[in-house]
Amino acid sequence: MAKSKSFWGEHPEHIWLDGEIVPWDQATIHVTQGHIFAHSIFEGIRAYWNQDQEKLYVFQLDAHLERLYRSIKLMRMETDFTLENLRNSSIELCLKNEYREDIYVFPSVYFQSHVYLNMMVGPTHTYIQTFPHASELDRTEGATCGISSWTRITDNMLPARIKCWANYRNSAIAWTQESLSGFDEAIMMNTHGKICEAPGACLGMVQDGVLLTPSVTSDILVSVTRNTILQITREVLGMPVVEREIDRTEIYTADEIFLCGTGAEITPVSSIDHYTIGDGGIGPVTQQLRQVYNDLIRGIDTRYPEWRTEVM
Repeated sequence: MAKSKSFWGEHPEHIWLDGEIVPWDQATIHVTQGHIFAHSIFEGIRAYWNQDQEKLYVFQLDAHLERLYRSIKLMRMETDFTLENLRNSSIELCLKNEYREDIYVFPSVYFQSHVYLNMMVGPTHTYIQTFPHASELDRTEGATCGISSWTRITDNMLPARIKCWANYRNSAIAWTQESLSGFDEAIMMNTHGKICEAPGACLGMVQDGVLLTPSVTSDILVSVTRNTILQITREVLGMPVVEREIDRTEIYTADEIFLCGTGAEITPVSSIDHYTIGDGGIGPVTQQLRQVYNDLIRGIDTRYPEWRTEVM
């Protein structure tokens, strides 16, 4: 049967909705549900196909679901599903859709219809969507970035450390501005005038043999991928890592800059505000991180087995 198209590509045959796997076309909600007010939280999780092993590995599934439940708590949501429920259901859905390629696993929780603009507390619906999404770790050119005039939300405005759809309006405005100005990506600063993150990705900066990155108290998303990259840098590359405030002009003169996140993976940056980063190519540390990361996510490198959940 032919599959219809969605924003993310091909629809899967099945989706998980409130405890049941149902055909895609039956996964519907009423127009009055909490989604219309951006009263929802989500996780973006990647699963990677190893062709030689003929195995699919979900990467950092437990860490992502743990963050999802922190988001549920901060949003005062009520759910009947445990982390173990969603873990098992994610694997079951991947099996049901019979993937043999790289995919996204996308759980989302949103308030039921009686929750409107002001009062955000109460019962929820939950769904898990999956869709094909190829890795871009083999990209050969760096991204061009512009520093946005739009400021990143602070933790006193909205909980910046969680994945809430409402937060992404802030990111979308910044990214749209820089995209229309001819850049590939945006970089945002916080209210203290310090470098924060890109929309949907954290920032890493290599300078004089040290990896620097804004701290988790800089109004960034507490990123699973960022934590993974910092651990790889320390333990595999044997390179020092410093988490601190970063000034705008520091990144213009950095040896290397990269963006990292579930979607971004490890994206090299070639220029920022038309300042060339390094020699404009993919720096040696960034390239080494991409290779190690690729081998770990696909189970080619068998270290850190707790990061990979085999779909079986």
